[in-house]
Amino acid sequence: MKTVLALAFGIFCTTYVYAQGLNTDGQLLFAPDKPAPPEQPCITLSNKKILCGQADKDGSQLLSVFKGVQYGQADRWQSANLFDEYMPNGYEALQYGARCPQPIAKPKDPIRGEENCLYLNIWAPAEAIKNLSKLPVMVFFHGGGFTSGGANKTYHTKDGKLIDLYAGKAFASDQNIVLVTVNYRLGVLGSLATSGPTGQEPANGGNYGLQDQQVALQWVQKHISSFGGDPTQVTVFGQSSGAMMVGLHMFSADSSKGLFRAGIMQSAAAAYQYRNKEEGRDLFHYYLKCLRAAISNLEAAECEVTAQLDDLEQATTRQILVAQGLLRKTVAKKALFRSALPGSILFSPIIDGNFLKAQPHVQLQKGSDMPLMLGVNKNEGVGLANRIDAAGKLNAVTFNAILGRDFENAKLIIDRPSYNVQTPAAHGLRPKTPATALSNLIGNFAFVCPNTSANIEAQKPNTSTWFYYFVQTSVANMQKPPTEPGINNTCGPHNEWDNSCHGSELPFVFNALPPEATQDDKDLAVKMNALWAQFAKTPGEGPSKDWKLWNWPETGNPANFNLLKGAANKETYDGLFERSDCTFWLGEIIEKNANAILIPKQLQLE
Repeated sequence: MKTVLALAFGIFCTTYVYAQGLNTDGQLLFAPDKPAPPEQPCITLSNKKILCGQADKDGSQLLSVFKGVQYGQADRWQSANLFDEYMPNGYEALQYGARCPQPIAKPKDPIRGEENCLYLNIWAPAEAIKNLSKLPVMVFFHGGGFTSGGANKTYHTKDGKLIDLYAGKAFASDQNIVLVTVNYRLGVLGSLATSGPTGQEPANGGNYGLQDQQVALQWVQKHISSFGGDPTQVTVFGQSSGAMMVGLHMFSADSSKGLFRAGIMQSAAAAYQYRNKEEGRDLFHYYLKCLRAAISNLEAAECEVTAQLDDLEQATTRQILVAQGLLRKTVAKKALFRSALPGSILFSPIIDGNFLKAQPHVQLQKGSDMPLMLGVNKNEGVGLANRIDAAGKLNAVTFNAILGRDFENAKLIIDRPSYNVQTPAAHGLRPKTPATALSNLIGNFAFVCPNTSANIEAQKPNTSTWFYYFVQTSVANMQKPPTEPGINNTCGPHNEWDNSCHGSELPFVFNALPPEATQDDKDLAVKMNALWAQFAKTPGEGPSKDWKLWNWPETGNPANFNLLKGAANKETYDGLFERSDCTFWLGEIIEKNANAILIPKQLQLE
């Protein structure tokens, strides 16, 4: 995928070198009356290897962009190792690297992604590279339910234009930040309690995707100085499952210490309780039976009764993904279909007691030792509930089945007016289904309340935690909308219900808005991009001087959260704690019920 550079003048010997093309007469290819094209940036890494990227003039200063830089290498279901042994004459980093394999719905669907997928991307100010500046570094981990997504993401504007969402142009050009985005292994390839065909307990507990991220951070520590970055000023941030990964690095993975100094968690299901080692092994053994079935017949409807360890090594990528889908379908037959609640995440990290030592939400409630910024969006549950409802599977029976699966005492929840099948329709969700109840449930139980519980058990308020509440109406469809025409726009651009859905903050954080964005939107995007960058620059002081520290009160509403909204929005959103029913949710209910999905005993085929 990458090409060796034929460097006519031998190996570069300076930190930053340019190449210009000549015609056959030895003259510059560009006309004298036109501006010269940006020169190609090439840098020498700490190990004397050479990376060449591309220049980008789009912004307030010239940038150097390096896409698809391989940072690690790993065999299937093996720990990743640092990779930086690029070709002697240079490595051209001009295109995004392959994503890690994505889920497939049907056995013959095209495979999206490759198992060789450990790539990262870098945006840096050109002057910072020339001067070997020591700029703050931000490393972004994408979301996608631990199963999908990648280090690059696009979305469609109203007129069909594609916006490169995770591009680091605004961070690098406007904020003087070195921005890094990272691919990491996903789904069953990213978290499975095995070390491959031996079936032994893996050194990383089966947490391949999270260990990939550690290797990417090690690569940053080793080489980011060559890009004008400071390895002692690294902030990790992520959205959704990417934010949950940040929480694991901060609160559970001792081996991540020293690789960064601060974290930002955007819309994390912060109370999520991951599988332990025993539960991870249960899932592994059952997956093996599904893999055996997929190898025997890609169209298999049932998992096998027996399994073979050799299948782990010999299976094709397609068979692995088909088996992953077959396991999901098998669980769905027991009315355990994906509900977007924490209990529905099939493949996620494993608390093995060694590599990952403890459930991160426990430490989060005690307070973070590192500077931490975290927050949620106003309507986290709307888009997730909408998609389930659009699939035609949501009714009173299936809704109650979700509650019965995910909660020890479902009646406590059903009896509350905001979470029962009779909850009045709101947010543009379809009436006469429990969609609004499910939306309320997801938003409060999975997002708002566990995030606002930061520091709740601290003996004194922590002085390094900042909380935000994003309320600006969505400006883009972050995912392909449901097929039901009547409800497509619940999270769409400038929707009539003013919904701020899961992922809606991303175009603002990256300042990557669509052309149809209002001036109010644009002003907020500039502000948020600067706030995120300022936190990376001064994490001990917080995002801004007027951002109130998250000091948990003994009783009542946490009124000191920072609202992220446009100037036109005059709502104060007082009473967030009460609005979200957090007195009900916090404590025993979340503690007992925010669990990863486990394989029911009736599915444990011998």
